[in-house]
Amino acid sequence: MMTMIRKVFVAVMGLLFFVSCKKDDDGTTEIEVRDRGEVQVESSANLRAYLDTHFYNYEEFETPAADFDFKIRFDTISGANADKTPLSSQVITRQYTFEDTDYELYILKAREGAGVQPTFADSTFVNYQGSVVGGDRFDASVTPVWFDLTQVVFGFANGVSELKAGTQFTQNADGTYSFGDDYGIGAVFIPSGLGYFNSSGTGFSAYSDLVFTFDLYRAVEDSDNDNDGVPNWREDINGNHYVNELGDDTDGDNVPDYLDTDDDGDGTATRDELDFDEDGNTIYIDSNNDGLDDYLDPDIE
Repeated sequence: MMTMIRKVFVAVMGLLFFVSCKKDDDGTTEIEVRDRGEVQVESSANLRAYLDTHFYNYEEFETPAADFDFKIRFDTISGANADKTPLSSQVITRQYTFEDTDYELYILKAREGAGVQPTFADSTFVNYQGSVVGGDRFDASVTPVWFDLTQVVFGFANGVSELKAGTQFTQNADGTYSFGDDYGIGAVFIPSGLGYFNSSGTGFSAYSDLVFTFDLYRAVEDSDNDNDGVPNWREDINGNHYVNELGDDTDGDNVPDYLDTDDDGDGTATRDELDFDEDGNTIYIDSNNDGLDDYLDPDIE
């Protein structure tokens, strides 16, 4: 369980990037790195072919039976199912650039949800199941779990952020939870470059394209991992919807800004270069009017 937690190589002294063949503590193994652009061409063709030839149980979601469990199930468009609407007509597509490579992520909204919509860097309470596209399941949660989306694969974090949490939540006397009927239910189809790329693990090989189905029960907006007053999503300096990389390390100290309490490295804590209103909302200050907020400007001390 929870193989999907990304190996985010953030150590106390900085980011550690491993590219040699080795086995990690979470059971994944990395092999020699292929060209990302070449792999993405293969992933794109594989994902589009799957989306064109498969459907999900959308009719059950449209007119749910009394005993329907609201779980997404995929099947091939053929035979008795030849008239079904393909996933390619029902997913939304998002474009991202990561490691100088352009990617497409495909998100299915079986039920959008009615509550808080998290960002790619917030904290979420979910059930999930992960499978290789066109293959077997390799991971699933048994009970709902909290996921810090900064610590999971790029594709999962950005897929979840397209849906909304529910508005109804109750913890029962036996420790279980009840969530009502308005939480988000979706799936995300992930090219290997936004997943585990050259890593393999139990149930999936290197360069596997993945699909995760998930239920989004709860979400915490504006998560702030380093408690510096700047929410994680705003510390995505290069704007690619991912915060665990050197492109989001303003002062070059090998600690990404969302974990750095002094983002610009000027010796003044980030929190001390901000202001806050009476409700605790952050006010960003640009003292010298150069278009750069003080907490990112090393010329302001």
